[in-house]
Amino acid sequence: MNAQKGLSLIELMITVAIMALLITVGAPAMQSVLQQNRVIAAVNDISGAVRMARFTAIDQEQTTLLCPTSDYKNCSNDWTQAKIVFMDANLNGARDNDEPLILSTDPLGTGLGLDGVSGTLTFAADGSVSNAVTIKICPSSKDAKAASAVLITLYGRVSVATDASGNGIKEDLNGSDLSC
Repeated sequence: MNAQKGLSLIELMITVAIMALLITVGAPAMQSVLQQNRVIAAVNDISGAVRMARFTAIDQEQTTLLCPTSDYKNCSNDWTQAKIVFMDANLNGARDNDEPLILSTDPLGTGLGLDGVSGTLTFAADGSVSNAVTIKICPSSKDAKAASAVLITLYGRVSVATDASGNGIKEDLNGSDLSC
């Protein structure tokens, strides 16, 4: 008697049907995971730049700026662009040729929005900022549960938003739920 060396048509059809079902159910969940990972990556990128700016200001005892840029020299107001950190020796709010670039980042990832800050973030020599800031990052879906934020106190302390209330939405510096 010959041993079977392949699959029957019915077995193949059942396998294809099961795979189609798994893909249909799994694809939306995977999109949510990817969206959340993009937000987390952006928060980590921005909080790292903020921490570096504060550290540099304290370590060098000099005003240090973090700002968005399109050319890695001049500051702009669009925080979806790349960001630069530099010591502003002459306090003119712009990076001059003799002011070294401390750090640069990539632009904000596609499918993300950023709110809560405009212009330049200036750290004094003691690491403080003039205004407390919540830099909010939202996915294009505007889902507040997927949003996150970088929180900066007046003392320049940097943290990432958490969900203290347990409702699935992270809070800003004032304890209010983030909204997109």
